[in-house]
Amino acid sequence: MKIEQLRTFLPSKDFEVSKKFYKDLGFPLRWENEELAIFGETTQSFFLQKYYNEDWANNFMMQLFVYDIEDTFEHFNKVAEKYELKIKPIFTADYGRTFHLLGPAGELWHITESEDKDHSELICDE
Repeated sequence: MKIEQLRTFLPSKDFEVSKKFYKDLGFPLRWENEELAIFGETTQSFFLQKYYNEDWANNFMMQLFVYDIEDTFEHFNKVAEKYELKIKPIFTADYGRTFHLLGPAGELWHITESEDKDHSELICDE
């Protein structure tokens, strides 16, 4: 199996607020219509959907790997303050230096510093 891309669907309690939030975080808006928006880069992206279910949203998690955790935390913390959202300071987990950010619908982001600067091995190829 050769995987080109894997994309997930995130909930939004308020679609317009969530779109602004993800733009402010720095995710490029690649496409949108009245019900969906695609954020991210060509091979690393996600759908934001105009759909909300509290149980699902409060149990939804994503992990984002970044090269510089301090710079990312500084930027994300400003965005979290703007939207009055919770952000947990950087801590060390078994899987690396991380911080948590709750999105506007209750979705939980795990932002983790990448230990490997070469991500070419992340592409599945049998």
